[in-house]
Amino acid sequence: METNNKLNLPAIRRTGELALKQTEKTISKFDLSKKTSIASVMKSENVSVSQDILERERGLDLVLVGDLTASMTSYHKLLKDKFRELCKELFSMIENLRISIIFYLDHDVHLPYLTKVSKLTKDIEQLYHFIDSTPVSNEGNSTFDEAVEDALNDVASLNWREIGNRSVVLFGDASPHPANNCPLGLDFFDITKQLFKQNITINSVFCGSFYGDMQKKQDCSYGNFEKKIDYISAEQFFSWIANVTGGMVIGIERVDDLVDIIMAAAAKDSGHLDDLEAKLKKTAPNKLKLIDVAKKAELRKMLGNNSNKKLLK
Repeated sequence: METNNKLNLPAIRRTGELALKQTEKTISKFDLSKKTSIASVMKSENVSVSQDILERERGLDLVLVGDLTASMTSYHKLLKDKFRELCKELFSMIENLRISIIFYLDHDVHLPYLTKVSKLTKDIEQLYHFIDSTPVSNEGNSTFDEAVEDALNDVASLNWREIGNRSVVLFGDASPHPANNCPLGLDFFDITKQLFKQNITINSVFCGSFYGDMQKKQDCSYGNFEKKIDYISAEQFFSWIANVTGGMVIGIERVDDLVDIIMAAAAKDSGHLDDLEAKLKKTAPNKLKLIDVAKKAELRKMLGNNSNKKLLK
């Protein structure tokens, strides 16, 4: 786990002063490992911070959460083949980026693991080794559902930084278990509420072969936390979890589309969607439909967040 108990904000200054060293001394006495609120630090010390500097410090924590059951073998191969190239693009576009990867299977005892977690880091080679060394299951599981709820629980306990945008790209083809069928008693509905409260946006990629064209799903009747959900179909689940957390939801056309979707989701959640759109207009105009999906997701998030927050008070 990466830790840093001192906040490095070079442009912070006390109101009416140009005392950079004094400001750094003030900030450094706060132990950020104890979840000290950055806002409370600034309020108590009367510190003024440039918005541009805050944005650079915020960056993005991006988590890729993927199903590695046998049906997802081709997606695992894609990540191995394209991960370094994807990271090159992401790190050049987004300042202060960290990436985590979580893979999941199911609860059957004969499977090699339940979930595997590589925590948030900037170390591309460490992440690549994690992908390369984590096997896809060659054996089937005993239920149609998979351990999505366990992977989401891992997301909640990651080494998130206190300030920063938080983004998840979830890809798979099965629903989570209902709480009464999860051996650990995990409830995907309650965990998703927790993730929403942690300001985590979940972008979902449904990889079911019957999904059809890449598109934003708009026919899911579940859009908030008002009604408790115990179980829904895989297609509805991937639509619901994106809708309720303000993410984009995509049905995949080709395996290779996953890399482009990750790029679009990361650009959206880090505030670089315009940059990506400008690039695609020049290099790959056929991919601009992803920008449209991302923009609609942003609008939906703005409209839906307030109502969900009221429900959770």
